[in-house]
Amino acid sequence: MLRINYPQQALNLLVFLILQIPFLYKLVLFDSAFGFFYVGFILFLPYGLSRSIGMTVAFFTGLTVDIFSNTPGIHASATILIAFIKDFWFDITIDHSDDDIQLSWNELGPWGSVKYLYPLIFVHHAIIFSIENGGFNSLGFLFVKVFYSACYSFLIVFALSFLIAPKTRRI
Repeated sequence: MLRINYPQQALNLLVFLILQIPFLYKLVLFDSAFGFFYVGFILFLPYGLSRSIGMTVAFFTGLTVDIFSNTPGIHASATILIAFIKDFWFDITIDHSDDDIQLSWNELGPWGSVKYLYPLIFVHHAIIFSIENGGFNSLGFLFVKVFYSACYSFLIVFALSFLIAPKTRRI
């Protein structure tokens, strides 16, 4: 049975958005790495959550970021796709036997986090930057921007996931 702690999920959303929105375009490294770490909230939604609920939450999360960054639907579309494929990707990458999986640092561990988080963050950033770029023009620059931004965002999401994990069960 899926157990969801709704107050904890709301708090996590609030933390990710409060950290993301004021620093959206201020956390840029070398003019090519952007930190879109709000996607971590979508990636840590409970495994087995109804896909329609997950996609609705992802839409409103992405829309909130779109409103504050003046990007018409780019973040919302990227987060909807991530919410759609995250459970499928988890099934492929992580070997699990329990149906009551909590997607957190405790359950994934360091290597599981890399296998689960980084590819989805990379896809999220590829969607954002290819739409922003207007297609796949200047593919080399686009790939560098996506790669460095995904690495940067992954490090932030990885650190935040470690910080919000329950302290009693940390590895």
